[in-house]
Amino acid sequence: MVLTAGLAAKLLRQILVDYNYWPESESDSPLSVRRSKTALDDKAILSRDATMRRTAMKELDPEVAYKAPERRIEYKTLDQTFKPLAATALLEVQATATNVQGGMAELETLEIPIEQSEYLVQLYSVFKQLTNAKVCYVVDGNMTSSDPYTGLFITGESSDGEVIIAQSLLVQT
Repeated sequence: MVLTAGLAAKLLRQILVDYNYWPESESDSPLSVRRSKTALDDKAILSRDATMRRTAMKELDPEVAYKAPERRIEYKTLDQTFKPLAATALLEVQATATNVQGGMAELETLEIPIEQSEYLVQLYSVFKQLTNAKVCYVVDGNMTSSDPYTGLFITGESSDGEVIIAQSLLVQT
């Protein structure tokens, strides 16, 4: 089943209400959902990434004129991205459950690892129902920059021809 753009965006936003933290980031990196009627090519991805980076830098210091470093895009499949993240989250659930069972932790300590596991599986499930789904990371192009940002774009095409984008700026030092 391929979802319409409206339904896909609605489902993604519902997922993000309960839990919205990407596990590969060192700080709060909430995903935001966007729709586009035009294809998301490399130029568009780099433009969106630059906008997120400039916005983040303006929030830190409005006086700084930020210029993004040389960047490149790394493409991954949904499985390459989500399976290891979900496996790690589930290991955390298992470890926490063992601590709860052994009396070393309270039951409510299971809430966050379970929410993270659910978040990853639900995101994966929605994007799996879209065509041409992929994950794009915008990284330092020559690996010499001290820029801590990595752009994250999870994309797929809806049945009505729109591109659905979940994007965030990860902090990775």
